[in-house]
Amino acid sequence: MKPGVRLIERLQSYMRHAAQERYEAVPVPPFTVFLHPFDGLIYFNYAIPDGPVTGDVREPLRRLRAVFQERKRVPRFEYVSELAPSLEDALLANGFRREAEARVMVCTPESFTPVPMPEGLSLSLLSSESPREEIRVLSETSRRGFAPGEPYEASEEEISKTLEELKEGRSVLGRLEGVPAVVGTFTPPYGGIAELGGVATLERFRKRGLGTAVTSRVAQEAFARGVDMLFLSTITEEAGRIYERVGFRFLTRMLFLVDAG
Repeated sequence: MKPGVRLIERLQSYMRHAAQERYEAVPVPPFTVFLHPFDGLIYFNYAIPDGPVTGDVREPLRRLRAVFQERKRVPRFEYVSELAPSLEDALLANGFRREAEARVMVCTPESFTPVPMPEGLSLSLLSSESPREEIRVLSETSRRGFAPGEPYEASEEEISKTLEELKEGRSVLGRLEGVPAVVGTFTPPYGGIAELGGVATLERFRKRGLGTAVTSRVAQEAFARGVDMLFLSTITEEAGRIYERVGFRFLTRMLFLVDAG
């Protein structure tokens, strides 16, 4: 087996583990459905194939749709395409559509390149010991960065869940001239791997290098805490070039497919 394939399998294994830690896992062979306990946001609810998928998938997909619909969630897949190469065609033939294709990029302590902080930006490192009000600001800045204009207030349940996740992972909250503007997180490490995710900048603060600065700070903290490989997924080539400045390199691709019904 080629080293690159082994690395990709490690990544998909990590993704399954991280999803099981954060979400409710519902086996629907040859898939596993992961459902957020209380948030119906489409990106928090998805299925991952258990391995390469062959044969007729109509019945498994019927059962999978029923699981999502029972929870009032939209059926959706996200997975490393190289490890289930025939699945996309099967999903497209059974009522799904491609939502996006992402580039998976990895960074190691050797490739990491710190970047300077933009003027006026202050960064706070958040952990499970951080005040609940700071976690509230983190959660609300993140949601507004990903879903501008959507009314949202972080619940006490979400704040408690985030604090639990930050026992091993860490988040960074950036303020520009004292105003919350940008966030980023690395997930709890597993097998030396962690995911850099949730990098979001509020609309009015974009195009100022804030996301790059937060990415750099998150990566620095992850490597200081023993992570040997940090990965992320990005939809656009432009974002990929931003992450390259911090030392991330392309490894493979992920597919995101959603029920077209």
